[in-house]
Amino acid sequence: MPAPGHIQLQVLIVTHQPAGAARVAAMNLPCVAGVEYLVSWQNHGDAPLPPELNRDDVTVHRFDRPGVSANRNNLLRLASAPFVLVGDDDLQYSAEGLAAVLRCMESHPETDYFSFRYTGADRKGYPDAECNLARLPRNFYQTAFEVGLNRRGRAAALQFSDYFGPGAPRFAASEDEMLLACARHQGLSCRFFPLTVAEHPGLTTGSRPTATRGILASKGAMIGLCYPWSSPARVVLASWRESRRGRMAFLPALRAIASGARYALFHRNKLFNSGKNES
Repeated sequence: MPAPGHIQLQVLIVTHQPAGAARVAAMNLPCVAGVEYLVSWQNHGDAPLPPELNRDDVTVHRFDRPGVSANRNNLLRLASAPFVLVGDDDLQYSAEGLAAVLRCMESHPETDYFSFRYTGADRKGYPDAECNLARLPRNFYQTAFEVGLNRRGRAAALQFSDYFGPGAPRFAASEDEMLLACARHQGLSCRFFPLTVAEHPGLTTGSRPTATRGILASKGAMIGLCYPWSSPARVVLASWRESRRGRMAFLPALRAIASGARYALFHRNKLFNSGKNES
C-alpha cells in the first residue's frame, strides 16, 4: 500500500450498530493506489472489529453522537486527503471505478463539488453528459454516496446539515440534497460527471414503495429552500406524485410536505448556515 503521505482520495464510510463493521467487512474494499478508507462506526456497543478491517488502508473510528449527518461530518473532520468520496456501508466498489473517480477529480482542480452516478435497484436516471449543477438538470436529485469533494479549496468548509437525515431532530431524510443545496448556496463549483462510482444492491430511501411523514417533510423542506417563490405549486404537485406512486395518500402527503416547506421558508438562513463547518 502507498505511504500515508501519498493518499489522494479517502472514501468516507458511515456505519452503525454492533453489526455495522461486519457490513463494511463484507464490502471487500478493493486495494487502490492512492486510496484509503475511513470508517465512522456509530452505536458500536464496544463490539470487536472484524479482522478483515485490520488493513493499512482502512481506519475505523468509533463515534457516539446520534444522526447520520453527524456521523458523516465526523469523517469530514477526520479526513486529511485532498479529495474525499462520501460512502456507505452497503456498496460495492471496484478498483477501476475508484481509480477513474480519482483521475477525474485530479483532472478538474477547479471543481469543488463532484457528483457521480451509481448502478443498482433504483435504476436512477442521470444526465447523458458532464454538466454544471449551478442549474439542476430536469429530474436531477442527489444521493449521498455519489458525492466527491475537493478539500483543497472552498469545499473544505462544507458539511452535512444536522437538521437533515436519519436520526436528525427535524427532517428524517434529504441530507444529501441539502448538501448540494448548501454547496450551491455558498457559490461552490458543482458539476456532474457520468462516471459510475459504486453499485448499490437495494433501494434507497427515495425509491422505497412507502414514505413516512418525516421523509415527505424533508422533501417539502428542500422545495421551500430551493424554490421559495414557486413552492406552493410544487408542494401540491409533489403530494400528487407521492399519492400516484402509492407512497402516501394525497392529503396526508400534502400536510407533511407543506409542513416541511413552511418551516424551510421561515428558517432559511438557519438551515443553510447549519451546512457550514464550525471549527
